[in-house]
Amino acid sequence: MNMSTSSLHNLIAHYLAQNYPLALPPFLGATGIPPPDLANPPVPDLPTLVADAVSAQLAQQLAATSLSAGIDGEQTLAELIKAPLPPTATLGAVIRSVDDVSAANLLAVKVATLPRRSFDTATASYHAQWVKSIVAASADRAIRVIDYATGEVTSLLELHKAPALTFAVHPTNSRYLASGSMDGSTVLSDLVTGAVLQRFQAGKFVVRVAFSADGRWLAAASYDKSVTLFEAVGSAHAPPPTEDDLPLDEGDDADLAMEPSLRYEERFKVATEGNPEAILFHPRGEWLLFTVRGSHELQYLRLPGADAGGMDFDSAAAAAEGSVAARTAPWTIATKSFNPHPLDTHVSFAVLDLALHPSGRVVACLTGDHSGPAKERVLLYGVEPEETERLACLWTGSEGDDYVLPRLAWLPDGTGIVTTTPTGHLHLLSLGGEKRATLKAHGSRGAGTGTTDVVRDLDVSPTEDGGYEVVSVGYDRRVQISR
Repeated sequence: MNMSTSSLHNLIAHYLAQNYPLALPPFLGATGIPPPDLANPPVPDLPTLVADAVSAQLAQQLAATSLSAGIDGEQTLAELIKAPLPPTATLGAVIRSVDDVSAANLLAVKVATLPRRSFDTATASYHAQWVKSIVAASADRAIRVIDYATGEVTSLLELHKAPALTFAVHPTNSRYLASGSMDGSTVLSDLVTGAVLQRFQAGKFVVRVAFSADGRWLAAASYDKSVTLFEAVGSAHAPPPTEDDLPLDEGDDADLAMEPSLRYEERFKVATEGNPEAILFHPRGEWLLFTVRGSHELQYLRLPGADAGGMDFDSAAAAAEGSVAARTAPWTIATKSFNPHPLDTHVSFAVLDLALHPSGRVVACLTGDHSGPAKERVLLYGVEPEETERLACLWTGSEGDDYVLPRLAWLPDGTGIVTTTPTGHLHLLSLGGEKRATLKAHGSRGAGTGTTDVVRDLDVSPTEDGGYEVVSVGYDRRVQISR
């Protein structure tokens, strides 16, 4: 960017006035410029320009560097983020709406294949099936299961005494659901029977819950400034059949016919300095990644290995010579900075959402709560704690909102990202920084906007034809399916 000396001095003066006011008078005296007008900050500001410059430099270095192939022929990180968004990828229109789901705002959504078990009186036998479904949490305290094809609400769970803010479906047996609420509770429930299996209580809102990929760990982040880890103590699956077992009905399933035996016990609690906002398990279950409002770091809580008993290092991680995992004891924290320079502790934004690339090797970090006029952006990093270089910085174009938390989701092939806005729009971004499409999916279709325009959450579902559909919910109380 070409910039005059006076403009550069003005940028620096604004930065000093906001962050180092004692250094401002000497700077003004040396440059001879007037004091900055804090009511009219420059756009973009100095930290944003520096971050952009560093990101551009890293991108040029990656483009000019011939990196060797990964382990067993895997793509390198540079190859992953160079993957082009196909020309056919877009967000063209809302193709289907599910109205009257709830009389209250919809707060969270997920697409999952969920079980149903029914008794057929004609044959006097049980039948199990798995149905593509939409799960939606609402401010009326309920979590609803919706048939993806028909839009029919097939199940309604009333698990909490206040709005349900977050939920996660168990990764290996989708009869189990974990949910968190404004009442401070984390609940483990059974989608087959609708029963509450366990309830854990925090001091304030539970804003995030997540399972590890193998279901061993359950994490809950609460605004009582804590992140709690629970470990499975019962099996999510039926034991192998024995000769003494009654035979299953044809068409039934052992995992659904058994009494739900999965339970969790609290293993560890992290006290955070600010409110935790996003949590994400490492794909191999070695770490829990989380972010905290008011922090410039992505934090990694080291988890014990399968045979560690909470005391020893994970053998697979230890085999990776020089890795951070090999040097970090269980239940301790490693960090990497979101700032370009590792010694820079300045906090100009918070990371409010995390999403794992389909490969499991890149994490997308969506910013918000900016201290200056900068807009939201998506920062891409390698998922490992030692992968500290920022791979890309994608601008969403959204101004953000102090009272609405943005969300993002990857396309199934990992070539693009969809983000939410408080104005009813969905944005489709390529990894090269192009805003491929913007779709007005929620709220009023006219010129005005209001609280009903807020898009609260989204998920991206692959389709049988190799494409995808974006499922979103918001304060207009509708589930929208876009393509």
